[in-house]
Amino acid sequence: MVPVSDEILINAVEKISKSVVNIASVRMIQDQIFKVFPVEGVGSGVIIDKRGYILTNNHVIEESERLRITLSDGRIFNGKVVGADEATDLAVVKIETKEDIPVAVLGDSDKLKMGQIVIAVGNPFGLTGGPTVTSGIVSSLNRSIQTQTGVLDLIQTDAAINPGNSGGPLVNTSGAVIAINTAKMPYAQGIGFAVPISTAKSILKELIEKGREADHGLEFIPLR
Repeated sequence: MVPVSDEILINAVEKISKSVVNIASVRMIQDQIFKVFPVEGVGSGVIIDKRGYILTNNHVIEESERLRITLSDGRIFNGKVVGADEATDLAVVKIETKEDIPVAVLGDSDKLKMGQIVIAVGNPFGLTGGPTVTSGIVSSLNRSIQTQTGVLDLIQTDAAINPGNSGGPLVNTSGAVIAINTAKMPYAQGIGFAVPISTAKSILKELIEKGREADHGLEFIPLR
């Protein structure tokens, strides 16, 4: 493997970091005596379109009553769920703004190779100082994982991924998004998983336009 310089990694992080957001959700939970109270959750997302569309995990926004989106520069917006797909654990959230917002470049996960260096980026706390960054390699491609809704093919990486980083991007050394971080195996160390960006591309248009779970037989049509 050709060594990757610090400068290449730094440039990749700088390219992606401004488009990574914190997503704070509020769910209403009922306890054993039927008292309802709010519970906050946190996750990450990545801006994919200047119209305010953000790609994240379904489990980050699932059953949420309210969403608060914090950009890397500290700007805060209310968010709304546009579409969600439980089968792939992907969702699209939208913020309403006429301000300029930083948009990530979507790469090609079909060109990934085992051993390739990747960077996991998240914004789990919405703190000043930018996102959380870890790096590793592609440990395995097309790793089939059993979920509640079926079997999902994921990218396996040893880049550290924590729950707050769920929904954040996994990027290559060019700073292009090649997957969305989605899970960490609870019974193993150093194993993280991400949904290939090719999977996301195949359903993005339908999630945005129809706002419902996707027909997984559709081909991707680029965003307008």
